[in-house]
Amino acid sequence: MEPDPIEKISLPLLLEFASLLPASPKVFSRLEKLVSDENAALDYIASLVKLDPGISAHILRISNSAYYGSTVQVNNLEAAISRIGFKEVQGVLNTMVEQDCFYQALPCYGITASAYTDRCIETAACAETIAKRVGADPDTPYLAGLLSEIGKLAINVYYEKISKVFNIVEAAGDQDLATFERESLNISHVRAGYELLKNWQFDPGIWNPIKNLREPTLTTSYVRTTAILVFAQWIPSQIRGFDPDAKLPKNIEWSLKQLSIDRLDLASFVDDCRFEINDRQSTLSMML
Repeated sequence: MEPDPIEKISLPLLLEFASLLPASPKVFSRLEKLVSDENAALDYIASLVKLDPGISAHILRISNSAYYGSTVQVNNLEAAISRIGFKEVQGVLNTMVEQDCFYQALPCYGITASAYTDRCIETAACAETIAKRVGADPDTPYLAGLLSEIGKLAINVYYEKISKVFNIVEAAGDQDLATFERESLNISHVRAGYELLKNWQFDPGIWNPIKNLREPTLTTSYVRTTAILVFAQWIPSQIRGFDPDAKLPKNIEWSLKQLSIDRLDLASFVDDCRFEINDRQSTLSMML
């Protein structure tokens, strides 16, 4: 018996289903208590929001909406929360409760909620660290890193909504995941992510680097931020066994060139990012 054909994704329907992306129950639970505390510090609330891609995306979307009448887009979560106020943050959380917007896992990608969150935080922490070292503003690279795989969350929501959940990674086998998605699902998680953020009118500095991830060496826009994101996605895989003499992937060689980073400095970048990732994980454990 042949397996059922894979249901192809409709982009308009994907954008509709992803209008309220789910959040991690752990982060949400702690954040809800914190926002209810009138004495809670803004920076502490922001530090928790920055640990969850779904909540971060909603807060930024609201703060940059026409409702607040500002022509200046905010790419800093502290500023976003300050702009909309604690009551609006509480409103976002209440809406998530009403719509049961939480995820325990991403079955379409065969990963747990904690593994997905860890990956997002690692990329964000590395992007922020790299940006600081090359003299760039760290806020936009951090958000690009945090939201770089939000397309996976959106695709998982899509298939759960239509009750057609299957393991995309298993189905792809040895094929490149994004290529398999594009050919079989009609859209890759990379495109799903940047289309969603673009539709939500996020700053192009956030979604353009995500758009450029598939072929960064061909990009002509947001080149440095793209290079930071490509480099940031690669570093976590090197933390446990970095080999300074190993041949570098073409995309990493390109990133180093765009950021004027000497190959001899790679080890120090890996070390700095390792420290930041460990520090974020320790902070997350204490906060939750």
